Amino acid sequence: MRARTFARTTEEPRPFPPRSVVAAGLGFCAGAAVAYLFDPVRGRARRARGRDKAAHATHELRDGLGVLSRDMTNRSRGSAAAMRYRVAGRWVDDRVLYERVRAELGRHVSRPHAVEVHVQDRVVTLSGDVLADENERAQRAVRRVPGVKRVEANWAAHRDAAETFRLQGVSRRREPVPELLQQQWSPTARFLAGTAAAGMWALSRGLPRPLAWALRGAGAVLAARVATNLPMRRLTGVNAGRRAVDITDAVSIDAPASDVWALVSDYSIFPRFMPDVREVRRSADGRTSHWVISGPAGTAIRFDATETRREEAQEIAWKSAEGELIAHTGALRLAEQADGRTRVQVHLTYNPVAGAAGHAVARLLGADPAHRLREDLMRLKSYVEMQRVGVRGA
Repeated sequence: MRARTFARTTEEPRPFPPRSVVAAGLGFCAGAAVAYLFDPVRGRARRARGRDKAAHATHELRDGLGVLSRDMTNRSRGSAAAMRYRVAGRWVDDRVLYERVRAELGRHVSRPHAVEVHVQDRVVTLSGDVLADENERAQRAVRRVPGVKRVEANWAAHRDAAETFRLQGVSRRREPVPELLQQQWSPTARFLAGTAAAGMWALSRGLPRPLAWALRGAGAVLAARVATNLPMRRLTGVNAGRRAVDITDAVSIDAPASDVWALVSDYSIFPRFMPDVREVRRSADGRTSHWVISGPAGTAIRFDATETRREEAQEIAWKSAEGELIAHTGALRLAEQADGRTRVQVHLTYNPVAGAAGHAVARLLGADPAHRLREDLMRLKSYVEMQRVGVRGA
């Protein structure tokens, strides 16, 4: 009984794949790579493209390390200066202290022109007018200024800016945003966050399985935030509206803007040179349109769009209707060039399923909207220029 109990309680080691299986898998991958790179027809171009990508990645890595080094150096100097400011900045004259207080009020008061500051023997007197919801916060901020001995608030606190003419005007106060809550992270913040994500994965090894998976999931999310430098709402698509992914491309067409405008302003002819567009039906007033396009695996995606701006021979802007599966906005702009050609620029912002992460997965699967946009612009260029050649020949 003891032997059986011991056998049951002892964990058996997890079986590892045989070495022959691992070797076969590595051999298959190596053979596929050799066949891909040394293909008689396309191997040379593939190798050249691989060298270009490697050189580009090397330059990007070198530039990124340079930016990170400069950012960390500047921030360390700024932190040292802030410490000196807090410690050695207490012994200043009233003139310097006045400037410090005025600068600090500009961060916490929306109408600093309505506040008067007087400094005498490091005692700060505040007079004038201020909003009631800014009163306490502004006083606390002034008390924290190095060198201030005491604050005397003699100003009038108003609940509404309309109570006095001095508080009227445009508000200019901007709340300080912590680094990790900003839209774009600095290189130093990304480096520290990436280090924290790697630390989460390292710490998860000795933890129980549920806690380890939770820690690894948090590390993966943080690593994705660091890699993309996009806010979480754009990365996941949750509450991102129509702006999770931005795509911009342009092409120069050998035709005047009037000829190009005649084509791009009429959506109903888009299926002629866009294979992914199956059908476009415009409303009677021309402001709304119903689209049917090809989706993944040949599925049909239907959506309604509304024009938001139209300037003849210059620009068209649109947005998808509310409640559409893939919310998006777009703008197409035409610009005459000096040589008589027309530059066509298209800017799209859309929110795919799962946000920017879903966009990355779509690119891996070959459904890259940026690549499709480039192909459609090249088809538009060919279509317009062939139309002109046909008109000239006739």
